[in-house]
Amino acid sequence: MSSTAPVHALTAKYFPRAIVSLRWAAIAFALLGAIFLAPAAWGASGPMFQGGTGTASDPYLVADANQLCRFRDAVNDGNDFAGKTVKLAEDIDLAHVEWTPIGAGTRKGSGAASGSTPFAGTFDGAGHKVSGLSITTSPDADFAVGLFGIVKGGTVRDVVLDGVAIDVPGSELAGGAVGLLIDDGTVSGVSVSGSVSAHAGVGGVVGRMTLSGTISDCANSAAVTAMTGVGNVGGIVGAAYYTTDTGEMVIEGCTNTGTVKGTQAAGGIAGLCSAFVSECGNNGAVEAEHYSVGGVVGEQKNYGGIHHCTNSASVTCEDAGGYGCGGIAGWVRYDGAAAAYPASSAVPVTDNENSGEIHGGNDAGGIVGCFYNAGTVTGNTNTAPALTSSRFAGGIVGNLQNAPLDSLPSSVTEGIAVENNVSATPIDKISAPLRDTFAYNNTPADFTVDDNSAGWVASTNSLRYAVLQRALDNAPDDGTVTLTADLADADSLSLADGRTVTLDLNGHNLAFAKVPGVAVSWGTFVVTGTGQVSAPATVTPAGSTPALFEVTGSSAKPAAVKLKGGSYNMDVEPYVASKYAELVRDQKDSAGKFSVLPAKEARADARAKVDADGETVYYESAKAARAAAAAEPGAKVTVLDDEPDKPSAPDSPDDGSDADSDGDHAGNTGTATTPGSADGTAPATTPAAHEGDNTPGFLDLHGDGGPTDTGSATGTTSGATTAATTAPHKTTIKPAGAVPQTGDPLWEALLSIGLLAVVSGAAVALARTRSKRTK
Repeated sequence: MSSTAPVHALTAKYFPRAIVSLRWAAIAFALLGAIFLAPAAWGASGPMFQGGTGTASDPYLVADANQLCRFRDAVNDGNDFAGKTVKLAEDIDLAHVEWTPIGAGTRKGSGAASGSTPFAGTFDGAGHKVSGLSITTSPDADFAVGLFGIVKGGTVRDVVLDGVAIDVPGSELAGGAVGLLIDDGTVSGVSVSGSVSAHAGVGGVVGRMTLSGTISDCANSAAVTAMTGVGNVGGIVGAAYYTTDTGEMVIEGCTNTGTVKGTQAAGGIAGLCSAFVSECGNNGAVEAEHYSVGGVVGEQKNYGGIHHCTNSASVTCEDAGGYGCGGIAGWVRYDGAAAAYPASSAVPVTDNENSGEIHGGNDAGGIVGCFYNAGTVTGNTNTAPALTSSRFAGGIVGNLQNAPLDSLPSSVTEGIAVENNVSATPIDKISAPLRDTFAYNNTPADFTVDDNSAGWVASTNSLRYAVLQRALDNAPDDGTVTLTADLADADSLSLADGRTVTLDLNGHNLAFAKVPGVAVSWGTFVVTGTGQVSAPATVTPAGSTPALFEVTGSSAKPAAVKLKGGSYNMDVEPYVASKYAELVRDQKDSAGKFSVLPAKEARADARAKVDADGETVYYESAKAARAAAAAEPGAKVTVLDDEPDKPSAPDSPDDGSDADSDGDHAGNTGTATTPGSADGTAPATTPAAHEGDNTPGFLDLHGDGGPTDTGSATGTTSGATTAATTAPHKTTIKPAGAVPQTGDPLWEALLSIGLLAVVSGAAVALARTRSKRTK
């Protein structure tokens, strides 16, 4: 019998048919799957951590999904890990896990309900990825859903949540990383992709934050949706609300690129918000059915503010009667819930930028859709291509309203100031029955709308200004206002408070709509820099000094204008500062004809000067100087140079070939002298080869100079490098394609290689010959 006979007999006895073999194989595979997947399906087993003692310097290490589950179970059993640090050591895949959050619990009011087990330690993702997070059930509407449920005073940081799939239609507390953040908890450096969807109170990173806490440097690209209810949906946090006298909420440095959709209170960064939001950016489309829709914040309520944020995505309110649709904030307001907001203040919306289109709702604004009662809107920029609304619309604020509220704290001054903003959206791109380029002011007695314009024009003390006079007013004594754009039809400027202020033209032009352009009644106004200053060319009275400037004052309140730069369309000699002078240009038009320069520069550019009453004015034209002197009794004209300036000839041309017959020295392309070199031997670069080169196509830098070498700098056509030498060198610089010359290191190396090849070849040939002879 063969050795396989017992096996065949056993097979025939126990597996008489092929189908039975297949069943046993299936059972075997099922058993293997159960063994490998048991930790994920039935709960964790094995050690909780790979290592560590839980300190900041020696954290507990989590290396796989099994250990993450055991850590989760420990927290949910009541160990909050306060004062301990847990750190990911590897990427974690949760694809086979129906996840229960770390720190399970429910919300009650602004905190955690009894029986909750919040996480209070530090969880450091160390930049590792947690993929496949999936949650599809929630036992209660207030049950906190996310990788973490409730974080109370703890920290979650530096973790990447990839491919999140959270879909909990019954939940009002869902976030990719944290469901509920309370008691000064922190979430930082977390990024989320995938999708997060819930009934309400839903954010890409955090579902809700209350009273105090920080969300910083987080990024969301997940689609975030609040299906029904009150909404409160945001790309970063769904709701950050309620306040306390002992802390505050901060959202900073966060970005969103995911779409945000909800019924109301929908924002690219935060839905409902009483936090201070700063340095955040949104590039995900925001859409809501009813009200409070904003590119950054849906609704800012009772406290906090929005500073230095950007929105570049479209913002849409589907309900034509919905309040508040804005590029930065949809609705900024106070309401009657004063007991839940013991800390209240006027809300500032400052230094933000919107470039996204705003559509729909009762009121649409490039920065704020609707603003109630108390706050400031300043330093903002709107460049939206279009704004549309069913009723109110404005480039900065769509609708200003003073709603009567008994709950408005007495410490909060009622009134809204919309000042020093820029909106570049033209009025014909603002579509609404009641519209304004900047803000539709429904009750002018209660609100201030002033100093707004279509562009930033100046800066001082690191702040930018939409109106030049406002910059002048806010400049410190001895401070400088820098012009940052050309200004046409500018309003006249005034200085009357005794300060000294400098206007730096900074290369820009300033055209006043009327004279005087600048009126100084007390103080000193100084002009520096280059740029043209002009005003309508009138004089008052006829024959007197043109009134571009008007200087009044007294011994008690002295006034002065001192010009140290600029070009003017009128004679400004009486205002030229000491050590400076006016140069009258030789041109027919008056724009920039009268330039103010340092006196030495004016003298160098002048052909003549006119001295009168101890003052000197320079002229580019001697004829114009004579005419000016003739019109002023006692004036003296001095001709400085009757002929045009000529460029000086080279000190010693190589062979005379560079000198032109017409004497204007044009076309000297062969010899150049570096400034500061007494003998012209320093390296220089010229556009063409020297005409006296002894070898066409080469530069001789060996030091022997050749028959025409005089030590001057020489140049070649494109591809050659120019240089000169005063000491012997053994370096030859050749144009592309030149034949190598003896003495060139490269040539010598090639010769050596060739010689070695010849010798080696000869040796091989000799060896073969001897071998044949031997045979």
